[in-house]
Amino acid sequence: MMPHVLWLAIWVVCLSNAASAANIEFTATVDRVRLGRAEPLRLTLAIISDENIGDMPAPEISLKDFYVEGPSVSTRMEMINFNTNFTRELVYVLYAKRTGKINIGPARISIGGQQYQSKLIQVEVVRGASRQNSRNTANNGATKEFRLEDNLFVLARSDYNRVYIGQQVTVDYDLFYRFRLHNVGFKEIPSFAGFWVKELFVAQQLESRRETLEGVNFNVAPLRRVALFPTSAGDYEAGVLAVSCDIPQQRGRRGSLLEDFFAGDPFFGRSQSVLLQSESIAIEVLPLPEQGRPQEFSGAVGRFRWDVQAQPTHVAAGDPVTLRVVIEGQGNMAAVQAPDIGGATGVKLYDPKVEEEEQVSNGVYGGRRTFEYIMIPEQGGMMEIPPVRFAYFDPYAEQYQVLESEPIFIHSEGSVAEAEVESYGLSRRDIEAVGQDIRHIKPDADALGTDTALHNRWLFWLLQAGLPVAFFALLFWQRYQQRLQGDVAYARQRRAKGEAGRRLQRADELLAVGDAAEFHAAVQAAVLEFLADRLNLAAAGLTSEACAEALDERGVEDETVGALRDLLVRCDYARFAATGVSAANMAEARRLAGDLVERLEERI
Repeated sequence: MMPHVLWLAIWVVCLSNAASAANIEFTATVDRVRLGRAEPLRLTLAIISDENIGDMPAPEISLKDFYVEGPSVSTRMEMINFNTNFTRELVYVLYAKRTGKINIGPARISIGGQQYQSKLIQVEVVRGASRQNSRNTANNGATKEFRLEDNLFVLARSDYNRVYIGQQVTVDYDLFYRFRLHNVGFKEIPSFAGFWVKELFVAQQLESRRETLEGVNFNVAPLRRVALFPTSAGDYEAGVLAVSCDIPQQRGRRGSLLEDFFAGDPFFGRSQSVLLQSESIAIEVLPLPEQGRPQEFSGAVGRFRWDVQAQPTHVAAGDPVTLRVVIEGQGNMAAVQAPDIGGATGVKLYDPKVEEEEQVSNGVYGGRRTFEYIMIPEQGGMMEIPPVRFAYFDPYAEQYQVLESEPIFIHSEGSVAEAEVESYGLSRRDIEAVGQDIRHIKPDADALGTDTALHNRWLFWLLQAGLPVAFFALLFWQRYQQRLQGDVAYARQRRAKGEAGRRLQRADELLAVGDAAEFHAAVQAAVLEFLADRLNLAAAGLTSEACAEALDERGVEDETVGALRDLLVRCDYARFAATGVSAANMAEARRLAGDLVERLEERI
């Protein structure tokens, strides 16, 4: 009897353990296995269980060959054959850092003490887009391939690829595009190992110009400009700059993808994200030549000029003389060292005070360095300071240059004993102490003036009364800025009028040159972007019907809505009409757009 009871108990325990153990499946999938370098790859890690697992750790997976966004997490419940399945998906958006075949995974996760592992996934990243689209040309019917990377890319350019140590290399990163972009942002900042780097320009917003590259017109927006100064000889690279942006997707209509991209319409219903990467630039750095190197050379490379002056040149023994050496020009000013002032007899010399000023002219970095020496004659008579010499290497002439001043003569009156007597209220020992600190200052007690009772002045009390006002004004400004950062809708409403004004200024420029199609596109974009900001709507897909519906909901009168419809129709007609549009019609469209923005600002 007992054995049967024992077996029954064991069977019940096993059944309960089997019931309590969740059946878990862990998978990894991608939306494609071949893609272009600029295209996003969606990686989905799915955890499927017949029980709802509350506490679930993050999976472990190496994605070092990708730029990673996410993951976004979603959970759903499904009923299949009277069985309930719980699915949790983690979706990563990946952009490849390189071309070639790349392995993803396997991913691992630990749940309830059990380890689960997905399969290894291999994808192939090609330089161009994997999805090839073509269109029939109008003239000969031939098939022409459209490639995204031919119409949207980041180009890195340098003025030199072979330089000397310390010579400036200017690298420009420019965004070339042929259709409208949104949400452009830096994804990866280039690294410059082996260089001293000076930032010359970093874009805060796209400011484009027109440029023709290999016979094709592009909008070109500068992204970054840096001045690089190599610190050692060898072969180096200017790193890759990565930029992400949103571009319009192909609309669901008959027509080519090329026509969709270049129609100039910024308001597509959908958009897709892409990541653009520049190519790295190889730079060969040559060592500075040993032949002809002057003894005074301390590492300055570039082109420089200087000025050497000593004041005063007639002093009493023990009084200080200021020697100013100003070196200015083009090059890395940090490499410009203080010239050696040696060989002077009868003069005590102190370490110089250094002042530096940076300058950038036509993309070339440089500036000015001022070295101020304090010299104190230790005897009377005429003393000669030998010529001061400064040497630098000119990389453009590929030779060393030496700057040399004229000899400096200082006439000191009196004797050493007289120099010990106080001069200008200071002893010689005090003057030397000042020279070791910063510089000699001649005190003049009579020029200091008399004491003033500030509390007897009305300006003092006015300042005191203004402090609380300034405090509350600063507090209001801080809260205003916090609201702008935290409330997207409010921030868009506040900036709508200014953004519309800037876009209409662009339209004015196009009006002046008579570019009708671009002018009407700019006017249409200004009005629609203004509406999108005021109503906190997405600008993409904002048609005239959607605008009218949104304005009707906010009680805007029919006259204003009709004026908006008419203006949008006028712009569409002018952009795509076969015949030209007169300057008078363009000026009328500009006036209507300005009036419409003013009226809409009052009503929404």
